[in-house]
Amino acid sequence: MFTMSPARRSISGICLAFLLPACASSGDGPPGTFGGKGGGTGNSSAGTPGTPSGGASGISAGGTTGNSTAGTVGTSGSGTTGGTTGGTTGNSSGGSTTGQAGATAGGGTVGTAGSASGGQAGAAGGQTGSGGGGGGMVSGCVGGKAWPTANPTAAGPFEVAADKGVGPLAGFTPDPIYGDQQQRFNIYRPKNLANSGYCHPIVVWANGHTDNPEPNAPLCVVDSGANKWCGQYLPMMNHLASHGFVVIASLSTTTSKGDPLPTIAGLNWILKQSEDASSAYYHRLDTANIGQLGHSEGAMSTCMVASEPRYKALAALCGTRALTGVHTPMLFFCGGKDAVVNCDGVKDVFLTVKDQPAFFINELESDHGSWVYKGAKGVSLSLAAAWFRVHLMGDTANKKYFYGASCTFCTDSRVKVEQNSLMTQ
Repeated sequence: MFTMSPARRSISGICLAFLLPACASSGDGPPGTFGGKGGGTGNSSAGTPGTPSGGASGISAGGTTGNSTAGTVGTSGSGTTGGTTGGTTGNSSGGSTTGQAGATAGGGTVGTAGSASGGQAGAAGGQTGSGGGGGGMVSGCVGGKAWPTANPTAAGPFEVAADKGVGPLAGFTPDPIYGDQQQRFNIYRPKNLANSGYCHPIVVWANGHTDNPEPNAPLCVVDSGANKWCGQYLPMMNHLASHGFVVIASLSTTTSKGDPLPTIAGLNWILKQSEDASSAYYHRLDTANIGQLGHSEGAMSTCMVASEPRYKALAALCGTRALTGVHTPMLFFCGGKDAVVNCDGVKDVFLTVKDQPAFFINELESDHGSWVYKGAKGVSLSLAAAWFRVHLMGDTANKKYFYGASCTFCTDSRVKVEQNSLMTQ
């Protein structure tokens, strides 16, 4: 672990020596498998198009490969419409298991993917097609109020609550902090979720190496005297939850490893909860609007799932990895004084995103982790709230922070930014 001055209180979510090449520049991280590539990867016969057992238009929006023997369309979206928004994955010789029982009303989930001879296609592959712009699920939460705009540089209007140690056991072992003990999840959310009147988007959080969303004693603690820095992201969790997001955060401290990755395991679980009538999350979540962000190794993990069809926006803080299958707007953040992950490497990966909106921001006076302690008016917390408000809540007033030649961050002296061509208009 890297030594940190208590005065700086840099986050210990650091890529250790074996991860440094991945985090530093070109994204050459450990290959690692991950659950969430969607369809199109697990076909043993060079990707023959799927047959229309999931509905006559099952290929048009799902954009999947494999054929009708590879998993069945979810029950609530069966027939023609189920195929249109769903699609299947897997392959003709390996097959897949059945889906999550149609967790959406009209989309339907499909086979969990993966096959004996076609390779790995992801833990929830092809839940819905990417559709050229991020194919989220059809939300079971309907009739919610339209989201008004809100100031991302201040706490949002919601009081925050946390559900701790919930969900499935998930994560690669041995874990750097917890050893052979797999961990569950914390969920940070508006306290009045049950009667807020809104359908709340989901944000998946990925920790940096050896870190957690907040301390989890006795193994995960912040103790400057002992140089222990596990559990430092709570300002980010609370800020996003105060703006109406439901943030699911794994307690695994190595978020770029596992099959499925712990973040994907958590997402799969909370989506099931959103359709479970006995759950507190039942029909309270906007499962059509899901994003992920992470820091350091968690940013690398976020890059690893860029092709996950359920996501509609991504953000990577102080870490990257080579990207494939990007189909959503993507934000890249680095610290100008970061001695762990070089800004040039983050920028290099940003430059590879050509056909989706992409934004690169260098906070000049920030290091690898000090960004989290700068409060709601700091760059990182405000940009995360604004980014996901724009892309998951439809808060078009906040587009000014990123879009256009004179965007708010474009003229902010604390940062240097670059936009790809899709954001300058």
